[in-house]
Amino acid sequence: MKHLILLLSGVAAVGFAEPGQPSLSLDQALEMARIHSPKLKAARLQTQAAGEAVNASGRWKNPELDFEAEGIGGDLDGFDDTEYTLALRQTFERGGKRKHGRAAAEQAAVAAFQAEAANELALLAEVRQAFIEAAALQETAKVRAEQEKLAAEFVEVAKERFDAGGASELELLEAELSQDETAMERMDNAGELKTARIRLASLIGIPVVETGRLTADYYTLPVPGIRAVTEAHPLLRQRAAEVDVLRAEAALAGAADAADITLGAGVRYQALDDENTFVFGASIPLNFVRSGKAAQSAALTRAEALAAEGAELRRRLQQELSVLLSAYTNARQDAEMTRDRLIPKAERAYELSKAGYDVGRFSWIERIATQQHLAEIRIRYIEALREAHLALAEISRFMQEDI
Repeated sequence: MKHLILLLSGVAAVGFAEPGQPSLSLDQALEMARIHSPKLKAARLQTQAAGEAVNASGRWKNPELDFEAEGIGGDLDGFDDTEYTLALRQTFERGGKRKHGRAAAEQAAVAAFQAEAANELALLAEVRQAFIEAAALQETAKVRAEQEKLAAEFVEVAKERFDAGGASELELLEAELSQDETAMERMDNAGELKTARIRLASLIGIPVVETGRLTADYYTLPVPGIRAVTEAHPLLRQRAAEVDVLRAEAALAGAADAADITLGAGVRYQALDDENTFVFGASIPLNFVRSGKAAQSAALTRAEALAAEGAELRRRLQQELSVLLSAYTNARQDAEMTRDRLIPKAERAYELSKAGYDVGRFSWIERIATQQHLAEIRIRYIEALREAHLALAEISRFMQEDI
């Protein structure tokens, strides 16, 4: 899983940064999200509360201390013939109530932990997506800046040729128009990049100015290490734990029909004879109405329904994973074909148009067209990589991390 965690961190620096500007890697962004996310904090507290509930479950009931006094002043003799009884009573639960109650609490704790894990996976996938969006826009900004620089150089050449009578006013206008269009595209890209940075900063809980330069190995596309959803997926384990909770509750409901026994022992003092006697007692409820079996049957039926929902959840997750893997494969193929076939040809076409224009074989319009076409193909490559990385970010939701 580490190769996915390091998917966008490491080798290549994406975009531009002023000297001394801080950088932000994907690993750092993920760790910040773990620390600052209110949703994860709430999930951790839920897990902690469930763990504390386990410690409180399956315990013995507290004993009861009984005191009784009879005949206090009933015959106007004061306390001379009063009887006092002091006894200690303890209830013993039968039918495995303590065991089943603790089992239900333990499975509830497992469900809470898996819910926390699922929330963390979803958050980290969202952070990856935001990071990728910003990284792609940074790389696009790099292309736009180079394109704008070339456009400015074209305008200077066009002015020189126009002043020397070697170019028409139309060529000069076309060069200036290309420069203006490139500048507008760069401004649009800058606005989108700012928005992407704001979204990323809000997810990881830092001011947007602290995002700095995003560093990423943007041009590396690893092979996903998963093809099928396993039972270790947090959502599936959470659902399985919820089923076990219902089954434990069903067993507890069935045990409710078992009558508990209360035993008591103590001392009775008779003031009239000044005697102390030992007393012993026992009580057991008469469970004529037995509702435990009905409650047990209802809980088991709910458990079966939840298990069926778990099977549907697994099918849906597998379908989603298969779609994402297909999308990743398509985007990766598009990126590789663009890199290996389109970009070399576009670069060659641009070099030929530039050399041909210098010797008068090609027009200024043809030179601008090949330059713009090269920029468009480079941006297409960036977009194909972006789609592949976004698919990988979604795929990471199906892979257990070091939680």
